[in-house]
Amino acid sequence: MNWTDGPATWKQLRYLSQHGYKPDRVLTKAEASELIRKFGGDPDTLAIVAAIEPPRPAQPETAHQLRVAAEKAKRAVADSRASEIGMREQDYALALSRRRDFWVHSCSEMGKVSIVSVQAQELYQKHGCRFVAPSPKQAQHILEALDSAMPSWDKDHPELFFETLQINFPELVRRR
Repeated sequence: MNWTDGPATWKQLRYLSQHGYKPDRVLTKAEASELIRKFGGDPDTLAIVAAIEPPRPAQPETAHQLRVAAEKAKRAVADSRASEIGMREQDYALALSRRRDFWVHSCSEMGKVSIVSVQAQELYQKHGCRFVAPSPKQAQHILEALDSAMPSWDKDHPELFFETLQINFPELVRRR
C-alpha cells in the first residue's frame, strides 16, 4: 500500500484546521497535501509534514489496548460536536488502521516490518508464521467478525484471529 493512501496525519489535519477547513469525511495523506497546497502551504515541506506520524507510545501497545483505543475513538465521533467531527473521524480512522496493522504484522516476518510490539512478535512465532500476511481488508473482516462474537477475544484468546483467518482465507496458509 502506498503511504499516501493512509489517513491524513495529525499535523496535516492541524494545518487544515488552523486555516478553517473542516473535512466532511476521512482524508488521505495525498488529499490533505493537495488541500494544504491550495491553502498556500509550502510543497517542499509538505512531504516532511505528511510523512511524520504522531509519536508512538514509549511502551508498545497490545492487541487489546489497540481495540480499546479504537472503541474510544468511535465513541468520540458519536459524542462530538459538528465542528469537531472531521478531526474525530480522522482519529478513529487512525486507530482502526493501527489495530488492523498490528494483526497484519502478526503474520509478517518481523524483519520486514517496523512494528516493535513484543506481543505481535510472540503471536507471529506461535501462530502467524503459518500464514502469508492478510490484506488490511481481510484483517478488518476477521476483526469485525471476532469483535461481534466475543467481547474480549483479543485479550483472552488472541489465537482466535489465526483460527478465523484460516477458516475464512485458507489461501493465506503457507504451503511447506
